[in-house]
Amino acid sequence: MEKYQLHPLISREEIESIVERLADQISKDYRGKELILICILKGAFMFLSDLIRHLRIPVKIDFVRLSSYGSQMRSSGQVEITKDIEVSIEGKEVLIIEDIIDSGHTLKFLKDRLSLSRPNSVKVCALLDKKARREVSIEPDYLGKAIEDVFVVGYGIDVEECYRHLPEIYYVTPIHP
Repeated sequence: MEKYQLHPLISREEIESIVERLADQISKDYRGKELILICILKGAFMFLSDLIRHLRIPVKIDFVRLSSYGSQMRSSGQVEITKDIEVSIEGKEVLIIEDIIDSGHTLKFLKDRLSLSRPNSVKVCALLDKKARREVSIEPDYLGKAIEDVFVVGYGIDVEECYRHLPEIYYVTPIHP
């Protein structure tokens, strides 16, 4: 039995347009530099995959997995690393690839932690930004789209490990029996 009702929010075509725009800007800004993309798993993997196909510069890629939600629809504010990066970022340009910025706790934690490894820079590329939920001061350097305070799924983003496979982005509302 379905627990959530899906409501269309961002179409495939709009996602593609956003990704192409971001890739174009990143390619211009990092031309001639050694760039390492750090993808936050699991939600940002589809965004990263499409983004790198549109970049016109060489990049290195690594992954980090952080947890602050558990099975909840609201961040706990406590961040736990479940998979750390494996490449050296010292003296490198680092761009964190994030699916959605919500409270900001996870992203601030990661940005601060990566900065301890002395990269040249640590910037953030987020597909979505939900400013209404922000609890810490952090802003993306590259932003796909700002959204209202709704819980979203699709295009790699899940609720309880469901709906990642959807090619569009939807907001969900609970179905009450």
